[in-house]
Amino acid sequence: MNKKIISLSLAGVMLLSTASPVFATTEAKAEVKEPTKAEKIVKDAKEATTEAKAEVKEEKVALTLEETKEAIKKEIAQEKTVRESEAYKNAKDDVITNYENAIAAGKSLLDDDKATKEQFENELFNLKDAVKQLGLKADKKVEETKTVDVKATTQKVKLDGKDVVIYGYNIEGYNYFKLRDLASVLKDTKAKFGVEYKDDVVTLTKGGDYKVTESDQKEVKAESKGMLTNDKVLVGDKALTATAYKIDDSNYYKLRDLGEALGFGVDFDKTNNTVLLVSEKEEKAALTLEETKEAIKKEIAQEKTVRESEAYKNAKEDVITNYENAIAAGKSLLDDDKATKEQFENELSNLKDAVAKLGFKADKKVEEKAEESKKDTKETKEEVKETKEEVKETK
Repeated sequence: MNKKIISLSLAGVMLLSTASPVFATTEAKAEVKEPTKAEKIVKDAKEATTEAKAEVKEEKVALTLEETKEAIKKEIAQEKTVRESEAYKNAKDDVITNYENAIAAGKSLLDDDKATKEQFENELFNLKDAVKQLGLKADKKVEETKTVDVKATTQKVKLDGKDVVIYGYNIEGYNYFKLRDLASVLKDTKAKFGVEYKDDVVTLTKGGDYKVTESDQKEVKAESKGMLTNDKVLVGDKALTATAYKIDDSNYYKLRDLGEALGFGVDFDKTNNTVLLVSEKEEKAALTLEETKEAIKKEIAQEKTVRESEAYKNAKEDVITNYENAIAAGKSLLDDDKATKEQFENELSNLKDAVAKLGFKADKKVEEKAEESKKDTKETKEEVKETKEEVKETK
């Protein structure tokens, strides 16, 4: 009987020793805390970034340089839709700023002829990541079929001070014209360019002759529908970087983009509601890299004054957005140690253009007072210096 009791006791001890790890594990599981809300947000953000990187990694293998540029243009083209989305409106300030910086950087990069394929690939990743961070998922069907309402431009156009007639559309505050119509207007100036269509590609040749056709300079409809288009256009052997809309089976290109690409000046006289074209740009002494940076800093330094101006308060939303993008891009570029001189030059041009579009003009009296103040300060310093020297001599 004693043997049976001992045997049962040993069995019990063995059972308890075997079971104890199970109980310990169960207790350990019970002690695991649920992740906090902040930890969950960080985890979700990391997962979103990982997904975005994976997507772009796949595209890096598949996309050529031109395809990557087109993908960036597509992301930029939907900026208005993004800004009107609930995801954008409800996003945190830093997430919105991240998106705006990515958009501004994308526009700046597209204007940079020396930008590398890797830079474009990185920018595409940044854009896609910024959209994901907003939590926005674009409706592909809507993107493919989205059209915008367009109206014939009512603004007068002057070329080198003389009135000219050219028909086009005004879309979100910018004028768009057909390539052939613009070529016919500039054909007798130093900004003339030829237009050739071959194998589904339009090639523009700077300085080339243009022969006017019967289909040129036809009046456009008062109102119509337009859709963004990426039809291939070359300026010489380089791809044209310009926003374009297909309207009634014809392509219309943003005038300011064409001016940059073809070398003629574009300005706007807000008082007389007139577009000013200059066939021969005034050649100014080129700024050094440091001078260009200082000029950008000067433009950024007046952002508060600009925002408080009547011109800013009365401007259209897209014109304000254009200005804010230029400011964000300028700040981002100044923090980039690897940015090139050409990138800074393009950014300065974008900033000045954005301010001009607002119709903002700095108060000359304020500027004169600032100069006087600097002069007074300089004179005071010189007087102090002289006084010190006199004291030194007396000693």
